[in-house]
Amino acid sequence: MRGGTGLIVAAFVVVLDIISAVVMAQELDWTGAWDTRWPNGGATLYFEQEGQVVRGTYPVLSGTIIADVRGSLLVGTWEDATGSGDLVFSMAPDGMTFMGRYGNGEWWTGERHAEMQPGGDLAADASSPEAAVRTFVVAGNDTRDNRTDRLGPALQVLDFSDLPPEQTDTADERLALGAQLFTILDQLTFRIWELPDPAPGQEEVVATLSQAGSGETYDLRIRYGVRANGAAGWFIVVPDPATMQADLRRLLEVSDGQLEAPDAHEQLRSPRDTIQTFLEQYHVWEQTGATDLLFRTLNLSEIVAAARDDEAPLRAQYLKQIMDRVGYVIWQEVPNYPDRQGPYTHFVHPEGRVELEAVGTEEGDRIWQFTPETLATVRPLYMALEDMPTDVGVATETRWTFLDFRHAIRGINRDLLHTVWGVEIWQWLALAILLAVSIPLSALIAWLLLRVVLRWRREPGALLSIKHRFVWPLQLLVVAAIGSTSLRFLGLPDQVDLPIRVATGVVFAVAGGWLAYNLIDKLADVARAASGRFQYRDEMLRSLIVAMLKVVVVIGAVLLLADVLAIPYQGVIAGLGIGGLAVALAARSTLENFIGGLTLLADKPVQVGDFCKFGDQIGTVESLGLRSVKIRSLDRTVVTIPNGEFVNLYLENYAKRDRILLKAVLQLRYETTPDQLRWVMTELRKLLIQHPRVLADPSRVRFVDFGAHSLDLEVFAYVETSDWGEFLAIREDIYLSFIGIVEASGTGFAFPSMVNYLARDTGIDAEKRATVEETIQQLREQNRLPFPEFDEDERQGMFNQRAYPAAGSPQSAAARVTTS
Repeated sequence: MRGGTGLIVAAFVVVLDIISAVVMAQELDWTGAWDTRWPNGGATLYFEQEGQVVRGTYPVLSGTIIADVRGSLLVGTWEDATGSGDLVFSMAPDGMTFMGRYGNGEWWTGERHAEMQPGGDLAADASSPEAAVRTFVVAGNDTRDNRTDRLGPALQVLDFSDLPPEQTDTADERLALGAQLFTILDQLTFRIWELPDPAPGQEEVVATLSQAGSGETYDLRIRYGVRANGAAGWFIVVPDPATMQADLRRLLEVSDGQLEAPDAHEQLRSPRDTIQTFLEQYHVWEQTGATDLLFRTLNLSEIVAAARDDEAPLRAQYLKQIMDRVGYVIWQEVPNYPDRQGPYTHFVHPEGRVELEAVGTEEGDRIWQFTPETLATVRPLYMALEDMPTDVGVATETRWTFLDFRHAIRGINRDLLHTVWGVEIWQWLALAILLAVSIPLSALIAWLLLRVVLRWRREPGALLSIKHRFVWPLQLLVVAAIGSTSLRFLGLPDQVDLPIRVATGVVFAVAGGWLAYNLIDKLADVARAASGRFQYRDEMLRSLIVAMLKVVVVIGAVLLLADVLAIPYQGVIAGLGIGGLAVALAARSTLENFIGGLTLLADKPVQVGDFCKFGDQIGTVESLGLRSVKIRSLDRTVVTIPNGEFVNLYLENYAKRDRILLKAVLQLRYETTPDQLRWVMTELRKLLIQHPRVLADPSRVRFVDFGAHSLDLEVFAYVETSDWGEFLAIREDIYLSFIGIVEASGTGFAFPSMVNYLARDTGIDAEKRATVEETIQQLREQNRLPFPEFDEDERQGMFNQRAYPAAGSPQSAAARVTTS
């Protein structure tokens, strides 16, 4: 059996392998552009696959690849200006990345980029000094993170003629020199259009570029020339490496001689850092949805807190669209001096401006952000620039929200974009439609709530209570939720958008808090009904939890309302603290009762349903609250005792008894003889031992006292029950048996009486008197009078000389001798 199962499993695995091989052979295609990396470098690879043969190029290093497809592997050789060798690449199952090794085992990784095409890199424009510099710095800005290969297309605008040939023989050497020159330019701030224009016939110009904040300058030489291929143009002269190294050290003195890390701009220490971070993180937002660093570039302080989550993405999209239309951003044209004073203005228009300013953070840092004034005017500014096409090279990315929605409306009928009272016509129509939809929808949800959730029944007054506690708040919340969700698609102007957001926020705070407050009561009632009347072991805990949840709801609603109305949390919390102190001082007894409730919760002397004695009253505990305890008395009234007093009362909890004491004193007549007493006690003891509901141990019947008018017998025993009603029935049966035993003995129960005997006084017995006096006289003469104590020797001789139990008892000595 096991062998057959193993064959089946093996066959199944083989089939899966075959299917996987066929699927991978069909799906894995290496054709396309790949953005690749290797240690300290990288290049864009262009693959073309024909059958199982793949040919590739990476033009920046004049490299070629020839390889064969073997399943998911690509095995072959590479060759470029730096050398040649073997390689093996392995494509990931999704076909979007690969991992490989080349040469002596160095790694080589790649990611597919469908939009990249051979020859699609930046065109090398050398038509003027400005064009040559722009070509170079745009390519250089793309070389960060050790991607010097991306500088390859810009090598065509560099002039290496002043350098010895041995320093520029290979593409790697030329790339290294170009990267070194770009590092120098990256420390400077300059406008490309401000570069000097050459005079007629002038073949070289010198552009003196400045470093923001330090006063240092750098002279960039741009020379007119003709290439070997006959192409003429302006080319940037590359100095010798030693000169460039010295210039770089001079320019780095402002930053303690250290180059910035690739992600240093994310600290937003200068206008250049902030603009670069904004554009990069906008792309990250498009790809991953991450927004923290993107929104950190925006000063949202003047936007109502309740609207920031929705407004920040909308303002970011407006700003990105404006930046795309203003022009391609070259980082070197934006100041990178952290201590710059005053704002930096990037763009000015009659409808608004794009401006950045330095602000302090809670951590004590100084960062640059787009100003609140910029964010306040991005909407009208975008409307003014909407028909302006984006600049060449700008990546136009838009998330599917208001902008795309508006573009769709624009495609339907541009007249719908006309404004009425500052709001576009289509926005008015959308608001009307939303209102028309949200009200019936909220009514439907409320109806379902009545029928399903609350199980509403037609009872007098129930409908109104349910409506004002649950239905109306829920309807308001549904309308507010629909309105709040729709605002991000409508993009209303601030004068309309913010009041609506504030209104919906107030509804969320007030109606939501009211609904949650009442739901807590409802859930508590459901839990109480489900637990049963005498199952409230944790009634106090439930009461405490309900009260705490209500406090949390109230505080949460207050804080949310403060957030909506832009009231600082610190002030609200301080107000709550001062108010709480005032309330605590004014309501000291309430606080005492609360602490008493916590004491009852921790100690649990009583629980709901317990029958107990408290003080001089008796009753059953009906409820335990944070303020008071309610007890149903024997008169069926409800006694309410504050917790602060209840914990100080003498509490006797009858419900905790495991048995009930039976204790009685039987008073017999004085005419009862000792033997009659013995018989009665014997029968009573038999009764207690024989009764099935009386514990045999301990149980006793003893002659305990000579009463004023009776001989007293005490009965002590425990009845095996904790129910008082059952105890009364058992005691009744035992008492009736007591009556029968006393009657059978021939005696009777005593009652208070006085007997008058009429007889002559016989005086005292002279004979017995004389005998007693003689005995005492003898003791006196022998010095043996026991006053104040017996002689010690005589005392020792008296020990254990009296027979007990008395003769005739089963436990007497004579009885034990007879038995043995």
